[in-house]
Amino acid sequence: MDTLTFLIDRFDGTDSWRQRYEIPYKPGMTVLASLIYIKERLDPTLNFTASCRSAICGACAVRVNGHALLACDTMVDDLLRIWGEGALGVSPLGNARVVSDLVVAWEEKVERLRLARPGLDAKPEFSAQKGCRQAPADMQAIARQWDCILCGSCASECNKLTDSEKDFLEPFIFTHAARYAGDSRSAVPMRHVEAMLEHGLWKCVHCMECVTKCPKHIRPGEDIAAMRRMAVEAGHTDGPGPRHAEAFRTDLGATGRLNEVKLVPRTEGMVSAATKHLPFTLRMFAKGKLGVVEAARLFMADNPPVENIDGLRKVLAAERSPS
Repeated sequence: MDTLTFLIDRFDGTDSWRQRYEIPYKPGMTVLASLIYIKERLDPTLNFTASCRSAICGACAVRVNGHALLACDTMVDDLLRIWGEGALGVSPLGNARVVSDLVVAWEEKVERLRLARPGLDAKPEFSAQKGCRQAPADMQAIARQWDCILCGSCASECNKLTDSEKDFLEPFIFTHAARYAGDSRSAVPMRHVEAMLEHGLWKCVHCMECVTKCPKHIRPGEDIAAMRRMAVEAGHTDGPGPRHAEAFRTDLGATGRLNEVKLVPRTEGMVSAATKHLPFTLRMFAKGKLGVVEAARLFMADNPPVENIDGLRKVLAAERSPS
């Protein structure tokens, strides 16, 4: 192969279009090196952001063939092994306002980051004179979250953000909140958790795109789960989110199977579920997606337990017990 073909999404503030570029192929090229070649040799009007070229600043994150990645840390050869030798489509990060070509706005996201209340309020025993040290094991408990470089890859691929930005935050914001909530030196860890309760902590849809797309192998989905557990243990058990989780646990402990018919009433209450979801339920009956007899049987009694249910119950019991 002598040439590489890139199809790059362009935007000038008014019009959008996709532009084709062909550059000489060299083994070992990164996506960022390719973009720099295009800007320096072919089209100086192409706009993108980049800085360190060492995968530590996060500035060069883009989407290639619909998947977020760090341009400086991604080899074109690896992409060709995945996608074949056809053209590679490069576009700006998703779930972000595009400023120009591959450049997206960060002002709004940085402002929302403040909602996590980033910053450590240390316990009284720490001071400028005594320092604020912690045990190595405590440091390791939050070391992963410290690796976040705010590249935006997780937010780009978050399906909940795509659905609605009004009631959910970027996954990296939850990670930053979890970092401070899990810090052994913090005097008020729940301050960060309670802030996230007000901004969609229980509304994650568990698509795990934030986990699979993070170039630093951070797991925002797990950070969300950890803060949910902290919230429940602190007594924040009211609301559809905690009740939904408890309904899942109830079904797993009872039979090992999820009872969809009982799930909504357990989550939202019988009256609310009956009035809010009645039109949808009737449409399911009309389309043959839900049988009357089957629904009644599932509501009146659970299915028989799955094989080896005792093992699952032991796991659930151990997970509930204090560590």
